[in-house]
Amino acid sequence: MKKFVSILLVIIMCLSYHFILVVHASTLDAKSDSAVMQEGKSAQAQADKPDNEAGAGAKDEADNKDDATSKDDATSKDDAASGVSMSEVSLCIDNKNVYEGMQQAYTNGYQPVCANGNVTLVLPLISDGKLQQDKITASVDLGATDSSPFVFRSYEKEFNCKPEYINGTGETKDIFLVSFELTLSEKRVNGIYPVIINVTGKDENGIEVQKSFTNFVTVADGIDPNAAASGVADTTQAEETPTSAPVVLVDKSVINTDTVKAGEDFEVTVTLKNTSRQKSVQNLVATVNVPSADIELKNDSNTIFIGKIGTQKTTELTLKFHASKSTADGNYPIEIAMSYDDPKASTFSSTGSFVVTVEQPLDVKLTMPNIDKNVTAGDTIPLTFQVMNLGRSTVYNVRCDVTGDGLSQTKTAFIGNMESGTAGEGETNLFITTLEGKSQYGDTTGTVTLTYEDGFGNEQTQEFSFNTTINKMPDEASTGDEKKEKSASQWWISLAVIGGLIVLAGAVSGAYYMGRKKR
Repeated sequence: MKKFVSILLVIIMCLSYHFILVVHASTLDAKSDSAVMQEGKSAQAQADKPDNEAGAGAKDEADNKDDATSKDDATSKDDAASGVSMSEVSLCIDNKNVYEGMQQAYTNGYQPVCANGNVTLVLPLISDGKLQQDKITASVDLGATDSSPFVFRSYEKEFNCKPEYINGTGETKDIFLVSFELTLSEKRVNGIYPVIINVTGKDENGIEVQKSFTNFVTVADGIDPNAAASGVADTTQAEETPTSAPVVLVDKSVINTDTVKAGEDFEVTVTLKNTSRQKSVQNLVATVNVPSADIELKNDSNTIFIGKIGTQKTTELTLKFHASKSTADGNYPIEIAMSYDDPKASTFSSTGSFVVTVEQPLDVKLTMPNIDKNVTAGDTIPLTFQVMNLGRSTVYNVRCDVTGDGLSQTKTAFIGNMESGTAGEGETNLFITTLEGKSQYGDTTGTVTLTYEDGFGNEQTQEFSFNTTINKMPDEASTGDEKKEKSASQWWISLAVIGGLIVLAGAVSGAYYMGRKKR
């Protein structure tokens, strides 16, 4: 009997010890879950802090980045010392607008104004980034002194970026309005002369920004080039007033499309004007010369005959061209040489020109990252955008942005400048918040905007959409209740088991005593 009671006591003690372990384990599970929730919140709070508020780990990472940056800066300085510009800031012509001193926009064939022995040259420039002191320095290269029609002197000037009025609109635009007045030589020879404007500046990092622009100046009131070539100085034309010697000039040119694309046909309507107030011109032969092999004249002939142009009158030429697919971005001058007679059958000649701006079609492709169909509020999702430039020209300032209800990106995914045939990547993080309005969770649509610029500073965009569902973050209180219910359930199960064993022990003990009494 004593042995049996001892065994029963051992069983009861084991069950009691099991019960204590179960309760203790439930408590540990609840504490562990609470710690995980706190850790998650701490991690999220750390992610939400600015960079300068990050912890020691972030500081170490920042120190490593600083070391790398220092190395990069040193490399950049070495490159700058060797004459290599690493600046991503560039300058381009505002070819769409007309400013003070201009008669027409660059896209419509801007020409410098020649009058009273001077040439007024205007170059409106746009910067795609910040320059130190908003300032540039411009100088003029007039070519060889023995053949140039200009009086040589120092033309270097500084220009600031400031609001300039756009003619005919009353609006302003922040540009560098580079303007020079060039003096013509008294012994100038008629012709078309290139004038190169060299522009320099510095970006915010002190890296030099350099670019050169070429304009073509038409001189038509000087010495006949044929006479000059023969060694006979024919000064009659230079000394005559415009009323005694008729001069025909290219008054304006209008292209039938806003943008001339490489690989496409286009038409240019050229207006010729007889500037004389007293004499008409007759038997005019206009010869069209296209210096670039990438621009093809599609007219039946490159010579056009015009019977007569009255005093102060104009006539129009319709010229058809084709730009080959390989035509690079840029401005292409086209020359018109003219020969004509006055009423006394005296023969004269002049030249004029206009400029065609050709743009390569841009072909930029974006590979969208995978975004789950279901996301949770509070999640941070890393995104990588892959971009390819399949066009024939460089694209600039390539970047990706994500917008949408309940979607917030930490930064713009910046890829930078991309040359033809190259690929690049941009990275950002997408933070999942809640929806606006009464319904904080549910379906939402996001938009990825791919933005880039061509060589003229014109901005292009592509948009891509995606759908996802924002789900509610698991509730901490609900999780705690579930643990309590689980713990309570384990408690009563243990009590029930112990109670059952006690009853069983009592039954066995009773049976044992009954058996002994019968004996």
